[in-house]
Amino acid sequence: MNLFESVKSAISNVLSNKMRSLLTMLGIIIGVGSVIIITSIGEGSTQSINAQFDSMGTGNLTVTLSSDVQIRDADQLTVADADLIETLEGVKYSSPVFSVSSMQVKLQNPKETRTSNITGINEQYMNIQSSTLLYGRYISANDVDMASKVVVIDNTSAEAIFGTAEERVIGSKISLKSWRGTNKYTVVGIIEDTNKEFSTMYGDNYPITVLMPITTAMRLANREYISQIAVTGEDPNTLDSLAALIKDSLSSAHNNQDKYYVQNIADFMDQITSVMGTVTIMISSIAGISLLVGGIGVMNIMLVTVTERTREIGIRKSIGAKNSDIRIQFIIEALIITAMGGFLGILAGWGGGIAVGKYMDINAVLNSQAILISVLISAVIGIVFGVYPANKAAMLDPIEALRYE
Repeated sequence: MNLFESVKSAISNVLSNKMRSLLTMLGIIIGVGSVIIITSIGEGSTQSINAQFDSMGTGNLTVTLSSDVQIRDADQLTVADADLIETLEGVKYSSPVFSVSSMQVKLQNPKETRTSNITGINEQYMNIQSSTLLYGRYISANDVDMASKVVVIDNTSAEAIFGTAEERVIGSKISLKSWRGTNKYTVVGIIEDTNKEFSTMYGDNYPITVLMPITTAMRLANREYISQIAVTGEDPNTLDSLAALIKDSLSSAHNNQDKYYVQNIADFMDQITSVMGTVTIMISSIAGISLLVGGIGVMNIMLVTVTERTREIGIRKSIGAKNSDIRIQFIIEALIITAMGGFLGILAGWGGGIAVGKYMDINAVLNSQAILISVLISAVIGIVFGVYPANKAAMLDPIEALRYE
C-alpha cells in the first residue's frame, strides 16, 4: 500500500467514528486552544503596556531616593532639586512630582466616594508624559506659583465623577476629602486615560486620577518634600550619561553620596516585557499539560482501534501487507487525529483570544510562533503516542489475527 492509499484509508477510518474521533481530539483542542489564548492575551497585554510606556516617552528618566540606604531629612528631594536638574546640559524638561493617595473623591451621587491618586506637578509634566488633552488646558506655571485650586483629570475619572467626560465638565468642581476636611477644586482640563485597560478591568475599585499644581498638593498634604522628579532628556541615546550627571549634581547639592536612584523608563519597559514573557510561558506550559493528556487519549483510542481491527489486520497481512505498511497506516491515523485536533484548537484559540480580549478590553494579538509550536507539538504527539499502537498492530500474527472474533 502506497502512502496516498494509507492516508486515504486513515481518513476513512477516522471519519467512520466521528464522535469517538472528536472526543479523542478534545484534549488536543483544549491544549492548543488554551496556549494560543494565553499567548495572544499575553502578547496583547505586552503591546498595550509598551504603548503606555511609549506615551510616557522613551527619553524619560525618573529620579527617586534609593531604597537600600539610610535617608536623612537633608537627603530628601525638593522642588529646588527639580529646578537644579532643569539647568543641567542635556535636560529638556524637568518636573517635581508629589503623590498623595487615599483621599476620597465625591462622585455624582454625593453619598458615593472613591479613592483617588493625586499627583502634584508643574507645567512641564504634561510634556514629559506626552498626555493627550481632550478639553480645557493643562496645569500652568501661574497655577504652580499661585498654588491655585485647579485640577486636571482623565476622561475615565470624569465619567466616574460627573457621569460624562464632555467639555461641559470644564469649570465644574470636585470635592477631595481628607483628615483635614473637604476641599473643592476646579476642573480646568480633561486628558485621555492612558490606563484604560486597567481602569476598565478594575471598575469601581480603580482610583480616580487627579493632577494638580505641586504647590497645591504639598499644601494639601502639609509636606515640604517631593516623591520624585520626572525628567526628559534632549537625546534618548545619552540617557545613561545624563543619569550619572543628575546623580552627581544631587549628591553635590545635598552633600551626600549614592542616595539617589535614576531609573531609565526604557530599561523599566524592558524589565516589564521580560516578566510578562516569562509569566506567559509559564502559564502556557501549564496549559500545555492538556496536550500530554490529549496524547494519552490518542494512544488509548488507537489501542482500542487495533483491537477492533485485529481481523482486518490479519486479512491485510495474509494478502501481502508488510509490517511497515500496517505500522505506517496506524501512525498516519494518529497524526490525522492530532492534526485535526490542532487545527480545531487553533480556531478555538483564535476565537477565544478575541472574546477574552474584548472582555478584558485588550487587543489580543495572535502569536505566530505559538501557533507553529502548538502545531509541531501536536504532530510530535501524534507520532510518539501513535508508535506503540502501530507497533502492536504491525507485530500481530496474521493467523492469530484471522482467528480473532
